[in-house]
Amino acid sequence: MKKVLVISEKNEARSQMAEKWLNYYGKKHLKVWSAGLEKGVISVLAQKAMAEAVMDIPEYKSKALSDLKEDSFDYVLCFDKEFSSSIPELKGNPEVKVFDVPNPVTIEGEEKVKLQAYNAVCNAIDDACFVFVQERFQIVS
Repeated sequence: MKKVLVISEKNEARSQMAEKWLNYYGKKHLKVWSAGLEKGVISVLAQKAMAEAVMDIPEYKSKALSDLKEDSFDYVLCFDKEFSSSIPELKGNPEVKVFDVPNPVTIEGEEKVKLQAYNAVCNAIDDACFVFVQERFQIVS
């Protein structure tokens, strides 16, 4: 079983979404964690966007990298190109994959507009996770 870490600055939205999508597509072939360099608060809009994609994450909690018991990974995924230069060195010489997905937290406006941004990010992360799993493991039919 391959170990995947999805890392972000605060583990509030994109990394949580990716953790769920990777668990879904990776089924019994991947063990997935998400964490931030520091612990944040999971975005309610991220939870709503995932619920609309029928992928509930209300039980997910924000975690700091220091909270994880696991310290060696096969893959490290990051969905923030700007943050990717801050990824710490990790044991296991993991392959690092960076995706450039906009941060929905930065969107201003009414909740409807913000939710649309979160939905777009949710879809982009879904696509990226599907491709990642399929290209490396060919386990999605």
